[in-house]
Amino acid sequence: MYAGPQNFAALHIPKKQFMQITRILCLLILLFSACKPKPQSPLALSVQYLWSQQSEDGGWHSPVHGIMKSGQAHTPFVMFALLQIPDSVYTPSEGQVKKGLDFIRASVNDLGAIGFHQPYVVEYPNYATAYALRVLSQFGNEGDKDLIQKMQNYLINQQFVERRGIDSSHYAYGSWGFGEKGIPKGYTGHIDISHTRKVIQALAESGLEEKAVFEKARQFLRLVQKHPDEKRPQPVPGNTSPVFPEAGYPYDGGFYSSPLILGANKAKYNPESGVFPSYATATCDGMLALLAAGWSVNSEPVIRANQWLKDHKNLNFPEGIPEDDPDQWHRVLVIYHLWVRSEVYQKLNWPEEEKKKLLNMILSLQNSDGSFANQEGSRNKEDDPLLATAMAVMGMNNLGLGCNNTSSK
Repeated sequence: MYAGPQNFAALHIPKKQFMQITRILCLLILLFSACKPKPQSPLALSVQYLWSQQSEDGGWHSPVHGIMKSGQAHTPFVMFALLQIPDSVYTPSEGQVKKGLDFIRASVNDLGAIGFHQPYVVEYPNYATAYALRVLSQFGNEGDKDLIQKMQNYLINQQFVERRGIDSSHYAYGSWGFGEKGIPKGYTGHIDISHTRKVIQALAESGLEEKAVFEKARQFLRLVQKHPDEKRPQPVPGNTSPVFPEAGYPYDGGFYSSPLILGANKAKYNPESGVFPSYATATCDGMLALLAAGWSVNSEPVIRANQWLKDHKNLNFPEGIPEDDPDQWHRVLVIYHLWVRSEVYQKLNWPEEEKKKLLNMILSLQNSDGSFANQEGSRNKEDDPLLATAMAVMGMNNLGLGCNNTSSK
């Protein structure tokens, strides 16, 4: 029988008490309605996935690649991705954040580097140190000041310049590479545009004021952009001596990866043009490096690089990499391509329509648990769900998905 206000007496409850009970019930209904879980946004789902993979020691350890199981390279990268996310999307506990930051702090050696924890394994030290520097300079505390200085000094000393016996005529001049130990003065190890971009961004964001570091980096960037102002001849494969043509090299504004590690260039050498062709991932890395090294968005090198990307907007694979190449790099660099494009789109304020296309492409690759992985991407570690998901999280956030979400908690 319905016991409304008109027949409360039948329940033997005083009218005043009945009204109080009714108000409480209404409040409880509203409360439970408010607490009903809302559907998680794709970004929140991926962020939750990554936080759920944090180990007891505070780090993230590769479940796929043995060389990265220590967590030294994974943890700074994953932490950098997660700490960019606004609380309106997902709020980690203070304990989770503290454990992650403490893991990074404990991984830094006396030289200011991360990646040398294991005696016989070098774990991408320049890459790991660059992301650790970005994390601590943006999200650390006053007590990290000396550690930040150490990491800056380590990365400065890793640049291939005069202090390492490399002069301005050398192809490596101004660049950074893997960070191998024991390279004799005057020699280089691996160098490429990707490592250079990551280090130069870290140094810029951490407030480094040594202008010479950035000026020398710009000389390397000028070479791999094939800029007309660059007077060094472009590299050629084999034993053929490079020659600077009287008419100059073709200049399209795009970038290739490395003038020394020629196999790192995913677009193969073109003997007709005499250069390594530009391709999308290298061009994104190159443009981001230009901006970090001090070029403005209105500078000629940045405008030309941006135009190259506008002319090569294919999101299914990085344009410039041949689809018929036996190495099939266009199938390897899938999530990396979308991630670095997202950062370019954000910094260069691309049209919303283009951002939406890119965002939809990223979302199409998401697994039901929020993770991402490219099973054909092992050579670039894209088959590792921790790295791939961190890249996708940064991509979604760069494209504005984090700005229009309410908390999923």
